[in-house]
Amino acid sequence: MKTSNKSAVLAWSIAVASLACLTVTASAVDVLDPNIMTVKDVNGETVESFSTEQLKTDFSQQTYDTRTPWTAEDETVIYRGPLLADVLSETGQADGASVRVTAYDDFYSDITMEEIQSYNPIIALERNCTEEDRQSALCAPEQNFRPIGMVEKGPMFMVWPYDRLPEYYHPSRNAIWVFFPVSVQPLA
Repeated sequence: MKTSNKSAVLAWSIAVASLACLTVTASAVDVLDPNIMTVKDVNGETVESFSTEQLKTDFSQQTYDTRTPWTAEDETVIYRGPLLADVLSETGQADGASVRVTAYDDFYSDITMEEIQSYNPIIALERNCTEEDRQSALCAPEQNFRPIGMVEKGPMFMVWPYDRLPEYYHPSRNAIWVFFPVSVQPLA
């Protein structure tokens, strides 16, 4: 094969490979949007997807003034969002023994329905505005809550009432605090 033909074949191969990568990347972005929570059935089929806005408007909002495994012992944050149990009930997926909550980065945590019913985790969508938030114009003077930023484990964050969890959950069950959750699926 002549050098110019080898170069042409190589260029064509690179172009095809690049196009394939772009196609995979585009489809992955369409499927995994950190602003969308998808509820699946036990077979992995999508039952319903909710945007952060739908989770705010379509469900009753619960507020927790709690610490997390990553805050200082005397520090709490006020989080607001729907109960995970309500989202599962609304979509008919609350009957299993446990669910898998999967994050944007494919991390997952298996959580029993007993844990969900006993401790009522929320899909936190907002956190309280602080004085620092107001000074930096992240919150308006009269604003009480704001979206959870990416560096704060948002835009969605599975939050539990820390002080109601059993002592042995810290740190052994820290995985139940899922950052960037994008799907919930009952397990068989």
